[in-house]
Amino acid sequence: MGRRVGRVLALVTMLSAFAFVPRANAGSTITGPTVSVDHTDVNPGDHVIVTMDGFTALSVTISVCGNDARRGSQDCNMIASDGVRLDNDGTSTLARMPITAPPTDCPCVIRVSTPNNDEVAVTPITLIGHPIAPVVNGTTLTDPLAVTISAQPAPVGFLQRLRPSLGGPTTYRVTVTVKNTSTESLHHLSVFGAAGRNADDNLVTLHLGEPGVLGAGQTWTQTVSAVVPAPSFGNLEWRVAVSGAGPTINTADTTSQRPTLLAVPAMVIVVNVSFLLIRSRMRRRAAREAVIETNTVVSEVIEAASADPAHAPHS
Repeated sequence: MGRRVGRVLALVTMLSAFAFVPRANAGSTITGPTVSVDHTDVNPGDHVIVTMDGFTALSVTISVCGNDARRGSQDCNMIASDGVRLDNDGTSTLARMPITAPPTDCPCVIRVSTPNNDEVAVTPITLIGHPIAPVVNGTTLTDPLAVTISAQPAPVGFLQRLRPSLGGPTTYRVTVTVKNTSTESLHHLSVFGAAGRNADDNLVTLHLGEPGVLGAGQTWTQTVSAVVPAPSFGNLEWRVAVSGAGPTINTADTTSQRPTLLAVPAMVIVVNVSFLLIRSRMRRRAAREAVIETNTVVSEVIEAASADPAHAPHS
């Protein structure tokens, strides 16, 4: 029985100690609305060709704005704005836009927004002859970023699928998204990700890139592979922190792993140990019963001898 238990433990150790899978990081992508113009130095009365991509809405409004459009439509010439229906076949939408003076001083931009202002894109222009003044910010968003993280087991091949069931190293596919919910571009974002048993444990570090310039309404996404070393079981907290746009934004996702196959050899060990304990108890009980029976026989002999002096031993 001892040899059988030893073989089971050796098998578990061998399967859970396979080498880690090399880290394979996918490139990051930036999605969301974008706008560009065919030329940026313009005079009032000129026209520019506006190219729009990445919008999910059916229509947008194009406006000429001053003050970097920091305060939204109040910085824009909404009277001279142009409504455009977007192509929904995946191609760019082009529109010819007349340039009119905005109600506020430059820096000036072409602003493209959806009816609900949930998708906004801007591109700078130089409006010749229009005054320039320092930018006046509008309402400051407490959290100009929306950050998410999602982790899913992602084994490749039979051995990688088997290891998590034995508490061995486990491969996860982790996706991080950062969306700019403000109306201005963000330039210096830093992203850090890690995973552990709790908030203070960095069992795994996620090797994430930098978003670079993230335009208004755009979303940066990166998916990486990460390997949780053995023993891998229980809850794991995946965390990401994004800084560079006001207070650091923190968010987390939780995964849970149960090494189901590891329970089988454990049950075998428990059953065998229980059997040994039961057999040991049975032997001790049999020994006690034998001693009791012997003592009973001796007592009966002594009592019989005492009752019959003829059979008592002589000195």
